[in-house]
Amino acid sequence: MSKQIILGFTTEGTTDFQFLESVIQRSFEDVAFECSGELEILPAQYIDKQSGAFTEVVINYAQQAGKRGFMVLCVHTDADAPHDTGAFDNKIRPAFMAVNHMHGNHVCKNLVAIVPVQMTEAWMLSDKDLLKAEIGTSKSDVELGIHRPPEVYANPKQAIEAAIKIARQDLTRRHRRELTIVELYRPIGQKLVLTRLENLPSYRKFKEAIRDAFRKLNYLQ
Repeated sequence: MSKQIILGFTTEGTTDFQFLESVIQRSFEDVAFECSGELEILPAQYIDKQSGAFTEVVINYAQQAGKRGFMVLCVHTDADAPHDTGAFDNKIRPAFMAVNHMHGNHVCKNLVAIVPVQMTEAWMLSDKDLLKAEIGTSKSDVELGIHRPPEVYANPKQAIEAAIKIARQDLTRRHRRELTIVELYRPIGQKLVLTRLENLPSYRKFKEAIRDAFRKLNYLQ
């Protein structure tokens, strides 16, 4: 009989949810292959976004996750900076520590942080061929202004929006459908090859956090 993991996740916003749902699920399934024996990752369940101070919100998420029987809870927040140090020092570590100090059985303390450098859209830039296919353009990365490493962009969302505009400016008005970045989150999240994400330090940190979560469950040495 295979072992199972009941997984939950939270995101900062709706579009983050659309992109990260598949990425999270597939990343856990990928790491599961490193475990001895068969391990089934049940479909990741979402906890609706809440407003408030970060630590208090994460405590609430952990309580909900515990009551729903989640074995691991992923918590997403963008770094909103060129490095993730501030996000970990000021948000993730204090919140996770507060959860670990809580008492009671109905609290999920096996937490995994997802902290893209700058913002989630940097991860969408990890596969520019996929991005261009979804936009529907054969223009080069340079022409679209997306030729730099993904985490170098101060505002990767703005870079993608500009690329969409450049890609579609040569189309006739009839064919220039009003494509927006909102339409790209889910398909890119579902199609993105994880090995492309492996090039980003922030994603590798997320994968290592998954391994730590598996170790806490004694599923991985």
